[in-house]
Amino acid sequence: MAGDILLLVEHWEGKVDSITLQLVAFGRRVAEQLGVEVMAAALGHQLDGVVAALQASGLDRIVVVDDPALALPSAELQACVLAEVARRVNPRVLLIGYSLQGMELAPAVATKLGVTGLTNCVNLEFLDGALTVTRPVFDGTAHAKMALEEGQSAVIALQKGTAPPFLPAAKQAVVQPIAVDVKSFPSQIKVLGIVEEPKGDIDIAKADIVVSVGRGIGDKEKIHFMADLADALGGVLACSRPVVDVGWLPRERQVGASGKSVAPKVYVACGISGAIQHLSGMRESKRIIAINKDPNAPIFQVAHFGVVGDLFEIVPALTEAAKQAKAVRE
Repeated sequence: MAGDILLLVEHWEGKVDSITLQLVAFGRRVAEQLGVEVMAAALGHQLDGVVAALQASGLDRIVVVDDPALALPSAELQACVLAEVARRVNPRVLLIGYSLQGMELAPAVATKLGVTGLTNCVNLEFLDGALTVTRPVFDGTAHAKMALEEGQSAVIALQKGTAPPFLPAAKQAVVQPIAVDVKSFPSQIKVLGIVEEPKGDIDIAKADIVVSVGRGIGDKEKIHFMADLADALGGVLACSRPVVDVGWLPRERQVGASGKSVAPKVYVACGISGAIQHLSGMRESKRIIAINKDPNAPIFQVAHFGVVGDLFEIVPALTEAAKQAKAVRE
């Protein structure tokens, strides 16, 4: 692998996931500095809609592997096919989203190609003459920068919501079908189907205002403070995974890598430390307000506004202010 930038297209039911466009933005920024192309690998079946959605996204080339066996592929099969595509196009780096899918694929593909694998990254840049990635360390309280040696290839998995601004391109990407004998790859796992969880009464992903609660509130009986704030703001109540794990709120309210991704106009994080898994589900929020008694909580690194103090003094005061403002408007 020693040339262009290749990225994996993440899609479902003909729709391209936003994490793919973020990978394009990362790839475009680096490719322009290196003077190379940005290519995307689209793997699946009946991909016309996916290809059409990506044609003016800033890609130079879309490599397509369309096969019925890839309609519901296992991660094992996807890793084999993606590695084969990488061998054919010979890129310098392969970018994968650090999603549930990418968490499985990135290490497997790196192993198959015999190259460096870097996961859970938040930045990719050309710095001081070297391709450099940034990763959170020490539970997100610090970041480490790692430079690839000249000519070194890598599979890099990037977190959602960390990309530079995305600017659509006017030019159309070249579509390049590649024939891969998918059935020749051994696969011990067969995906029988995708089952969506039953939708609850509330869809937190569609809300403009989300007030989210973490284990930092102490106990279940205090959730009503955050629920009152959500009501006063005309928003919905959400939570981090630990709150679901202990049974305080149902899973339909969970934000994060194993829950839902949200991008509201306002996201209020109450008593949430800011674990990487949670941040991946709310980084795209337009305004993030964090309230936490720990000034070193990782959540403050992504917050637009941060308040250090006692939740149970701050939140009721915010609720009262919201109610008064609403009364004035009415």
